[in-house]
Amino acid sequence: MIRLKDVERFGGLLRFATPGAMAYAAVFPLVQVGLIAESSAFWPGGYADGAWALLATAAYLPLHLRHVEHAARGSRARGGAWTLAALTVVIVAALPLGDLWLPTFHVVAVSALLVLRPRWSLAVVAAVVAAQVPLSLLLDSWVAAAPSYYAVTVAWRAAAVFVPIWLVGAVRRLEATRRALADEAVVHERLRLDGELRETLGAALRSITAQGERATVLVDDDTTPWAGPGTGPLEAELEALVGGARRTLAQARQLVNGYQRVSLSAELDTAATLLTAAGIATQVVLPRDGVPDTADEALRSQLRADISRLLRADTTGTCVLAVTHQAGQVQVAVRAGSAT
Repeated sequence: MIRLKDVERFGGLLRFATPGAMAYAAVFPLVQVGLIAESSAFWPGGYADGAWALLATAAYLPLHLRHVEHAARGSRARGGAWTLAALTVVIVAALPLGDLWLPTFHVVAVSALLVLRPRWSLAVVAAVVAAQVPLSLLLDSWVAAAPSYYAVTVAWRAAAVFVPIWLVGAVRRLEATRRALADEAVVHERLRLDGELRETLGAALRSITAQGERATVLVDDDTTPWAGPGTGPLEAELEALVGGARRTLAQARQLVNGYQRVSLSAELDTAATLLTAAGIATQVVLPRDGVPDTADEALRSQLRADISRLLRADTTGTCVLAVTHQAGQVQVAVRAGSAT
């Protein structure tokens, strides 16, 4: 079990997931630029290759990071196929930098996995990995077993970058689904209250309106015969109107009092429904001697605040609502578990 403060802290950390994923995705390309610059320092032309590698990286990396940002937010970049094609052209055009540039192809594989559908992205990844064999031979790499070395390097770099980004995006999508389910549960509860009000106060108000309209017609009708005090049709309609209004007022007061004195069982049922609708497995533990019909306002407010925090949290997977009696006071303990 974890405390509610722990749940809130984990949810706050998720806000840094997107910039963290983008920074992580930029590590390998920048490291590769450093390796090329370092190796070219011993050859004629000094750091020229490093400068060209930096220029090429500055051209394709923003496109790649755009794909990463959308994926970490749980969405797919619009026009991603075109930006994927653009960064692929830049990386292929920089092949004259030599075999040290080959590991940069993992960017193409990762972006393909992030922006294309699986059947196309997997084909692109297989093609990128397989292309390392002829490219390493064409560039006359000095690395021992260069074809297999670069193929494996591109494959593991692509996996090492893609998997964390995919996990962040999956968590974001799960969060969005959980919030949608919680909103749907709230709407369902409002519709239930609306239906209850329509069945009770709605019918009474419609009856009062009809009686008022009939009384108005009788008042405007000068031909209505006077049958004496308290015996005419106008007096009868007015008496019915006043009686209906009083009964409706009594029903309204009864409903309002009922809503204000919600039983603890109803509060627990509502809390369990909202949490379950949000994807949180919820268990309600009651004492053997049962729960009281009513609960004080402080207890109900605290329970609602705890439930609201759980619904806003990102890492809650289970929840136990335990009702206990301590020193004659009813208490509700909310224990949250991580979504593992």
